[in-house]
Amino acid sequence: MSGGHCLLAWPKVTRSLNLGGLGISNLQNLGWALKLRWLWLQKTEPDKAWVFFPIQAHSQVQAFFAMAVETVVGNGKNTRFWTDRWLLGQSLEQAMPHLFSAIATRARKRSVYDAITGGKWVSDIRGALSVPVLIEYLHLWGLLSNVVLHPEVEDTHIWKLSASGMYSNKSAYEALFIGATHFSPWELIWKSWAPGKCKFFMWTVAHNRCWTADRLARRGLDHPTQCPLCDQAGETIDHLLISCVFARQTWYNILQSFGLQDVAPQMVDLIFVDWWEGACSRLSGQVKKGFNSIIILGAWLIWKHRNHCVFDGGTPSLARVLSAFKEEAQQWAAAGARGVSYLLALAPTS
Repeated sequence: MSGGHCLLAWPKVTRSLNLGGLGISNLQNLGWALKLRWLWLQKTEPDKAWVFFPIQAHSQVQAFFAMAVETVVGNGKNTRFWTDRWLLGQSLEQAMPHLFSAIATRARKRSVYDAITGGKWVSDIRGALSVPVLIEYLHLWGLLSNVVLHPEVEDTHIWKLSASGMYSNKSAYEALFIGATHFSPWELIWKSWAPGKCKFFMWTVAHNRCWTADRLARRGLDHPTQCPLCDQAGETIDHLLISCVFARQTWYNILQSFGLQDVAPQMVDLIFVDWWEGACSRLSGQVKKGFNSIIILGAWLIWKHRNHCVFDGGTPSLARVLSAFKEEAQQWAAAGARGVSYLLALAPTS
């Protein structure tokens, strides 16, 4: 697709929930994981008739497979001497690059059995022998003196990315996201009871992708010069949801109605998600579940009220937001939000 404007880069969207995405499958990574399966079957089931057909795999897929598989040598007939990870915890290609570069191209596919039997790996060395090559040669000679092949034992290949040591599409797919940053508020958002549209909004909040004035200004678009709710500072999503005096009063009134005013945002709280995580850590059980749901609801209603003021010409009204919250909270409880039902039952009567 081209010409679109995404709130978040598509590769990030296709990450799992705990990595900040929406859990949508990344088709390229999924295809690579399936390709890895064929490489695994080719390695672990050498008696299959189709294993002699070449498998077309991207160089990155082949490199990933080489990293993910470790071999315990038995008879050495199903393990490549130079490119499989069977000695030193890595391939000899990686451990001894100078010596490997001196090996004839065709000989680089020799099995451990073929290479060791009769010392064929030595006769495969070609060209002038530099000092680095000689050093690695002597090192390898010493290592191989301790290697004993067992003719009756098959080589064992271990998939390092799963506890069982066996390949699975799931383990391969998830491993392709190794290195991605953990998304700390994912449980607050996705494991709390709330309608999907509200959870998606909170996801955009956590990624700072809401169309507040600061983002509109960076793109040269029309935007409010001040926060539409307090008219005291420039609008960002964190200001709108926690720093704004209107938002602070909203949160205090909402939380006070459940006896939770002690965790209401204070003047030092400037990042909405940080305050949410900190306040949540002070609660437990059904209170915690209910708290997370009402935070999502409260943030959603503040955002809707902001849009009412910006697009419909409305004026900020705390009473309107609190009235909408009371009505929506009852509806969420009736729809199955047990945590909200629990809080409503404990709410102090006025």
